[in-house]
Amino acid sequence: MAWRATRYGVAAIFTVAATGAFAQGYLLEHRIGFPDFGFMEAPGDYEGPVFVLSDDFPARIPELDAPVADILKIDFKTDPMRYVLAVRDYVFAGNIHGGAVSEDFILQNNTAGHDWYHVPWQHWGTTGREGYHGLTREGPLAAQVLHPDQDRSSYAYAVGFYNGPGGFTVGQVWPSPDQGPDLTHMIDAMEEGFAFPEGTVVGKFLFTSLGPDQVPWLADPLQWQAYIYDCDATDSSQCPQDMTGAPRSTHMVNLLQMDVMVKDSRAEEAAGWVFGTFAYNGGASQSEEWGDEYAAACADIEGPGKNWCNLMPVGVQWGNDPDNRTAFIDDKPTETRINTDLKETWINDDPALPAMHLGFNSRLNGPADNPTSSCMSCHATGQVASVSPIMPWLPPSNIPRPENGTEASEDWMRWFRNFADGEAFDQGEAISMDFSMQLTKSVENYIEYINATQKGHFALEYWGNAGAHPVSRGALESSD
Repeated sequence: MAWRATRYGVAAIFTVAATGAFAQGYLLEHRIGFPDFGFMEAPGDYEGPVFVLSDDFPARIPELDAPVADILKIDFKTDPMRYVLAVRDYVFAGNIHGGAVSEDFILQNNTAGHDWYHVPWQHWGTTGREGYHGLTREGPLAAQVLHPDQDRSSYAYAVGFYNGPGGFTVGQVWPSPDQGPDLTHMIDAMEEGFAFPEGTVVGKFLFTSLGPDQVPWLADPLQWQAYIYDCDATDSSQCPQDMTGAPRSTHMVNLLQMDVMVKDSRAEEAAGWVFGTFAYNGGASQSEEWGDEYAAACADIEGPGKNWCNLMPVGVQWGNDPDNRTAFIDDKPTETRINTDLKETWINDDPALPAMHLGFNSRLNGPADNPTSSCMSCHATGQVASVSPIMPWLPPSNIPRPENGTEASEDWMRWFRNFADGEAFDQGEAISMDFSMQLTKSVENYIEYINATQKGHFALEYWGNAGAHPVSRGALESSD
């Protein structure tokens, strides 16, 4: 048994595996807070452990964990590999236990003394959290976007979490499960500085039902159970446009990608954010070419938990290179095309890296991300209300996609500009969520809930685009 400090004092955290839903809930959910998930097997049909939202947010900004203080001393521009692996190792620390991988990343059971938190209000709506691990439905994975052998489409399912400093900000927006979001902190930060404090770290895992028969580099997979839509487990092209009431059941899903973000004030071009992305690479992890640095964090782990270290760095981004505008978009990658003219993105040139589509002009993006975007341009649209869509070609903007080799328009490049601290994507028209798409989505989910249950509307709905596009990782273009 381990002890850890909480907002309310000191609590015992049992690190042994829970054997039933009651035992797990008793240990992890000592108060009834925000809803934990929206979709799951019926209680009478399933009696095992379930996802418990980590929502005991700190009332004050906590001191930095020692590994984060060390990360902020690494130069991400000159040593990006060391930087992004240090972030990955911090996310892993105390969250991987060496037993069944289903027991990893139960945030309340961290054994390294690090506090991690989820964003509330991800349970609502058709993309809402499922009950095994809190995965939400994110962007589509079109055929051949991951590998030439991929002949069916699917969706990514993801779970994200914030460390202590980030959890403070989440708690400022969501101070109580008994009330709606409070945006005062975010509004003040637009004038006074960072909404998320220095040293905030965000981690996110993305899973897919696609396996090595479709994507060879997903061999030797790390798998979780997930309660997902049946059509996503077969071929998402057969899913209905309106997923309300679409059948779900339990399926195995494979780890595809990991994203990280660090609030690092040295990243002046990106409002103080450094982005990192990893791709799962089980197909290469046993080869002689596999770098020892990738596996070092899992050297002492026994069993399938070692496979967390099959996550291979794709790259790091700390700006959007706004002057780099000659279009290149790779929808069906057969090789990783590195753009050496980019000064604010680093891409891993290890030949063991699977072919990645990357983002617009080879800016950083992960395999589950849309090739027309970038990590930074996607997250920059995190604001309330969502005046502009997450990508330029989505409605209501409907900006034509530039042909490869042509110069992108000024309207298109609006998504690939750099940002100052506190600057909203639509400055003067929206409240910046400081690059947090999870906070943006949580507020929008709450508004949808009020609309559906209380038949009321909010003024801020009329600031935006009246729901013309979803806030999600990506979307398929109409031509697809």
